[in-house]
Amino acid sequence: MAQLSRELLAEIRRIEIVTRRLVNQQMAGQYHSVFKGRGMSFDEVRQYAPGDDPRTIDWNVTARTGEPYVKTYVEERELTVLVVVDMSGSMAFGTRKREKRWVAAQLAAMMAFSAIKNGDRVGLVAFTDTVERFVPPKKGRKHVLRIIDEILSFDPVGHGTDLKNALEFVGRVQRRKAVVFLISDFLDGGYERALHVTARRHDLVPLTVYDPAEQALPDLGIVMLEDAETGELSAMDWGSAGVRDAFAAQQAQGDAARLQDFRRYGVNPIRVATDATDYAAPLVNYFRIRAKRA
Repeated sequence: MAQLSRELLAEIRRIEIVTRRLVNQQMAGQYHSVFKGRGMSFDEVRQYAPGDDPRTIDWNVTARTGEPYVKTYVEERELTVLVVVDMSGSMAFGTRKREKRWVAAQLAAMMAFSAIKNGDRVGLVAFTDTVERFVPPKKGRKHVLRIIDEILSFDPVGHGTDLKNALEFVGRVQRRKAVVFLISDFLDGGYERALHVTARRHDLVPLTVYDPAEQALPDLGIVMLEDAETGELSAMDWGSAGVRDAFAAQQAQGDAARLQDFRRYGVNPIRVATDATDYAAPLVNYFRIRAKRA
């Protein structure tokens, strides 16, 4: 990692301590049960024992020795995990405890530590309206700390969002099946086909980060707003109940349409709010539900 400020090093260390505890106590077993390896590979031949599946008998060895022997197999555990993080201007928004970007770093750390605890490789794709950073998948604690550092210290060149481009980049750099955690506020459009292609090729898990103020406006009267991605200024009367109701309805409609798209392509999103007291809870709940379905 490059030379870091004392404050950033302290924040990275704090995230590591909190995240590793959550992973060890709540998430590691769930992660392992949900994300399987590429299959089973041959391990060894051993003598038959009562209770062994007769279908695993190795008839060649059995014929040579005159005693029954069975083949044993082990799971090919190692997976490739890609954490794809939206670093656009809208992710710098936050009205409660944290900005969406900080929550994204926390979620990315949880996924990364879960991966390395299970012997998997993990990489990072950070994007705005272009892919600005790619950290190829590797193993190890130092590599995960680098990923956290890349997110927390990231200074984006672009401010817009292009989910379609980010997903197409994943398709180019990761040919073999991987687990893809896509962390974004999903304030973009035109990415549906790329989402479908990615979901067919990989195990795609969208994590939607949102701020409560994006769901319901507070009663603050006339407010001047600046678009975080375009810089455009506009005035809005948050003191009007009609304006607040229309905004809430529009947001709810957008959320419902997005959820419908996700489910159409066979993926189940995880929603995490910036004011959540436990960022791990939605992930653990997702893992439990998915493990039961499996």
